[in-house]
Amino acid sequence: MLKLLRARIGGRLLRVIGARDDERGMALATVIILGTVLMLMSGAIVSVSVSGAQKSVYDANWNAAGAAAYAGVEDYQSKLANDNSYSRYGALGNTFSTGSTFVGTNNNPAFGLGSDSGTPATAWAKVDPSVATGGTYRYQVNNSNYAASGVLRLQSTGRVGNVTRTVVADLKQSGFLDFLYFTDYEIRDPALTSGCTAAYGWAVASRPNCTTIQFGPNDVISGPAHSNDTMNICGATFGSTVSSANPTAPFYATPAASCDNTGLVVSPKNIVQMPSTIGSLIQETRSDLTASTVPRPGCLYSGPTTINFTSDGKMTVYSPWTLATNIKGNPVTGGSVADGCGTPGYSSAGGTLGSPGGQTMPVVDSNLIYVQNVPQSAGSGDPNYWGTKTPKNYSCTGADGSTAGNGVGFPAKGEVAPSATSYGCTNGDAFVQGTVKGNVTVAANNYLYVTDDVLYADASKDMLGLIGENNVIVYNPIAATYTTSDTETYNCGTTRKPATCTRPVTTTHAGELLDRTASDRTIDAAIMSVLHSFTVQNYDADRNYPKGRLTVLGAIAQKFRGTVATTSGNTTVTGYAKNYQYDSRLAFQAPPKFLSPVSTTYGITQVTESKTAISATGANL
Repeated sequence: MLKLLRARIGGRLLRVIGARDDERGMALATVIILGTVLMLMSGAIVSVSVSGAQKSVYDANWNAAGAAAYAGVEDYQSKLANDNSYSRYGALGNTFSTGSTFVGTNNNPAFGLGSDSGTPATAWAKVDPSVATGGTYRYQVNNSNYAASGVLRLQSTGRVGNVTRTVVADLKQSGFLDFLYFTDYEIRDPALTSGCTAAYGWAVASRPNCTTIQFGPNDVISGPAHSNDTMNICGATFGSTVSSANPTAPFYATPAASCDNTGLVVSPKNIVQMPSTIGSLIQETRSDLTASTVPRPGCLYSGPTTINFTSDGKMTVYSPWTLATNIKGNPVTGGSVADGCGTPGYSSAGGTLGSPGGQTMPVVDSNLIYVQNVPQSAGSGDPNYWGTKTPKNYSCTGADGSTAGNGVGFPAKGEVAPSATSYGCTNGDAFVQGTVKGNVTVAANNYLYVTDDVLYADASKDMLGLIGENNVIVYNPIAATYTTSDTETYNCGTTRKPATCTRPVTTTHAGELLDRTASDRTIDAAIMSVLHSFTVQNYDADRNYPKGRLTVLGAIAQKFRGTVATTSGNTTVTGYAKNYQYDSRLAFQAPPKFLSPVSTTYGITQVTESKTAISATGANL
């Protein structure tokens, strides 16, 4: 185009120059004007050409910088998947990480800060290490809310040439709380079935002596469901996705030809591995880790402990064996009384952890309550060890003051304990009820009992986790055996001379529920039984006196299928009818310090591009 323009203007100049002599003055002016126009137009065309090339390069770098930023997010996800504790690494010195606590950078160049001087502390990580001049990225982490909600925030900046772009992502572990109903094994707890050895149904030819529990026609699961085992399904209603670790289609079993599973779709999914203990949670009550992994220790209570939540954001705790509410060291070397966890010991004036009625205090918001077994070894180093002593004004009796029990009200008056180990005097059992205002997790070293309704004051703000290393039990006590006296009439005459008489009758009552009404029970919480089941106490007692509806708003994770009722056809004969509903917030956040799978991945719950955080020179913007 430029050559054509020059040719046209050149021809015009020749014609002008070849004009008559008397027009030469005018011709000279025309030549000068046209020459100037030619130079201006040539310069403009060259400028447009260079500008377009520059814009093309900038556009390419802009797109590549965005890709580099997302590569940073993927790199951090990968590191979390390989090390569940990777959230403790990061670098301070940037506004995004304000409030976070880190133990170091683990020599990760993506945590670099400032101008790159060739050291790991100032480096950028390469998208492709084999390309010296390729894209790079840096990221900053904010873990300040991780303990409270299970969410990590990541700010990742990609750099290509002199262009940088930043994205911010929220990351949450994939795990038990992705499901309303999660079970490791679809069998009754082997502890209750002699000769049963736990195994996945899809991995063995048979499971002798094991009782497989099925999803029946009355079961409604209004949320995602997953089992590591083969699910036996007979007409149950699932309101969301269903998955199984069974690798063979259709990935579930139909126990009888009469079962109607029309429309049921079960998808294959990898095993979600349960932890073998809740022992790791006790470190969340250590006072010697405040500068690193536990900036805000939770509350430690020892022995049987009752916790009654109230809608004003408080809780009343009765824990007679507790001497220290924080510990230090691993193994334990000492302990202390933490602010906000109550005052240990007995007081005749009341208002302490060891006084009848307990102590009322604000809920330990966004934190953990851990109830441990009373230490039994003098060499444990735990300040909650008592030796041969017992708490003041305390005895290992039930509520009646004479029956063997745990000293905090169980068994109740008139109740008979289901077994000799149900209410152990030094067991780390938690007894929970009330209305929760706040965000808290209660974890019990032994059993966790739900003794009455557990509700949220505000279902959009409050969140509760309930974890038992052994069973999580819905309290449903049976009465001690008793007798009643009455009279009855009978025929005492003869055929010729009929007559009726009365006589005394004694009736023995055994196995009856202490409360025979068809009352409901509601639990707003994420529930987890690590080694056993979520179950109803005495679920099979008092035939033809069923309870009402058991409503759970949250999630349930358990090692083995727990039983909550017995049925005859479509009729509940004993126990509770299920009404399980998923708390959709659990897809994006978790109760404070809730347990995670042994191996997990971190999914992105939200990602957005933000204002560029770091310049190409490494300066914070």
